[in-house]
Order: sequence, then C-alpha cells, then structure tokens
Amino acid sequence: MNQMKKPALLFIDDSEMMCQFLVQYFGNRYQVHAFQDGNEAWKWLNEGNFPNLIVLDLKMPTISGAELLNLFKTSTYFHEIPVIILSSIDKSEERVKCLEEGAVDYINKPFNPKELEIRIRFHLQQSTVS
Repeated sequence: MNQMKKPALLFIDDSEMMCQFLVQYFGNRYQVHAFQDGNEAWKWLNEGNFPNLIVLDLKMPTISGAELLNLFKTSTYFHEIPVIILSSIDKSEERVKCLEEGAVDYINKPFNPKELEIRIRFHLQQSTVS
C-alpha cells in the first residue's frame, strides 16, 4: 500500500452519530468522507471525488441505499468501486438482493467495528489486485 496516500473511504449513513463514529474510528488509517444524505454524497462524487471504497446504509430519507447502490453500479465512473452495505435490515432476501446488485459485502447493525475494518481492508486489497 502506498504510504504517501491513504485509501479514501466514503460512508453514507443518515445517522449523524454513526457518521461521527465512523470518521473517528477510521480517520487515522484512511481519508474518510461521510455524508448523512445520499444526494449530497452523489453530488460530492460527481464533483470528481473518487473513493477507494463505499460503506452504505440502506434506510435513508431522500434516496435509499438500494437506489444509490444501483446508481453506483450503473455508473460509467463509479461501477468498480467496492460497496459494503451496513444496515439494520437483517433479512436474507435483502442481503441477497444487494449482493446480486453489486455490493461486495453486507454487514448487519449493530456491528463490530473491528469486523468492518477487516472487511474494508480485505475488499481494498481485492480491488487493487483485480
């Protein structure tokens, strides 16, 4: 991994507390960007920002995580960015649907931050290998 530039993570979760926690937890190892609104995150991406990985909540007010996942995976620019779903929806059919639509992983809330960290590291390594 390049020591000069930390990988960039984009967290999209409508909970301010969750965003603050994720920024604080991952801020030392990564460049962290967090948005509570999917439309704001989409706007940030379209301004030329390109994270190495996206962690996305499903239940959000303006645009759902499922809609965002679809936007990412059908986008010419962003379709190769790995997306991890981090959601309180604990239904097998929801996990399968997200994985079929292009998410690389699905983690249920409440979650162990160390597990999320390991999965992020794994998917970042996978995306640099391929």
